[in-house]
Amino acid sequence: MGGGQPIKSSKTRNVVNVFQKRSTSLYNIDEKSTIRKSHENPYLKEAYKEYIGEPGGHMAHKLLHTTYKKRNKYNI
Repeated sequence: MGGGQPIKSSKTRNVVNVFQKRSTSLYNIDEKSTIRKSHENPYLKEAYKEYIGEPGGHMAHKLLHTTYKKRNKYNI
């Protein structure tokens, strides 16, 4: 039940395999898509060509990679 997962009650999860239904739906959507791989997407290719530059380059790293830093716990 992480981020992006459908939120269903435990009662529903006992009767319906929510994960299986979601997986099947995602595979069906992918199967019907004309662009199935990100590196073949013409919009993404144009973005790299015009702005981002080389995959794995400085700008790509700056825009597309996550950075982490230690945070203090909240005192609620």
